[in-house]
Amino acid sequence: MKYPLHTVSKPVSGSEAEKLAQAIQSGGYIANETALALMQRIAERRRRKSANAAK
Repeated sequence: MKYPLHTVSKPVSGSEAEKLAQAIQSGGYIANETALALMQRIAERRRRKSANAAK
């Protein structure tokens, strides 16, 4: 995926800033449901691929 070089970051404010600050202080992370679902699909695909290679 390519990104344009002239992107500008947007400031984080309000409840999102509070969530981000809490995640940083606790050593956690913030991810949306779509990102978590993608991660699970990738992990499952890798598990199936390694199981097939072991046979």
